[in-house]
Amino acid sequence: MRKNTILTTAMPIAAASVALVLGLSGCGQSSTQASGSETTSASSAETAAASLTLDDAWVKAADDNMTGIFGTLTNTTDKDINLVEAKYDGASMVQLHETVDDGTGTMKMQEKKGGFVIKAGQSYTLEPGGDHIMVMGLTRPIKPGEEIDVQLVTADDETIPVKAVAKDYSGAQETYAPGEADAGTDGEKKSGDSGMDGMDMSGDK
Repeated sequence: MRKNTILTTAMPIAAASVALVLGLSGCGQSSTQASGSETTSASSAETAAASLTLDDAWVKAADDNMTGIFGTLTNTTDKDINLVEAKYDGASMVQLHETVDDGTGTMKMQEKKGGFVIKAGQSYTLEPGGDHIMVMGLTRPIKPGEEIDVQLVTADDETIPVKAVAKDYSGAQETYAPGEADAGTDGEKKSGDSGMDGMDMSGDK
């Protein structure tokens, strides 16, 4: 009888030990799966964020009116990316601009219809005297050395945050194609006026 009693007492203990081991094993597996899921999500987010970059991004320092954002757009994917919009919350309007010859030898800026198309695996340069992001109706100054936040929006409704460092920039004046400089806010130059002071259309810094 004594032997039977010992065995009967030991069996629940052994069962409890097995249950505990299984329970710990289950928790470990769940933790590993959760961690793997989080890693995958983070990796996907990084991949999406890196699909389009604006390298060496800079903006001309300005107290008011207008300025431009420049740099090198790089498409890291195997598909073309169409940049259709840019946003900056310190201005009343932001447009994607190109610089074209008006037929008389004078270079003028105008909105780039359809935006910028960055080919798969290639880069697209934004520079004074060429295509650029035009910021109009500044609501606050952009000081040299300041870093501003800009959002790039693609035709696929992907919003990509980038940063641009403000630099002093001096050069010739520029002109605008009819209607391009009229953003409908006080203090901005209207159509037919000279363009933004300090934006050198030659592209020299």
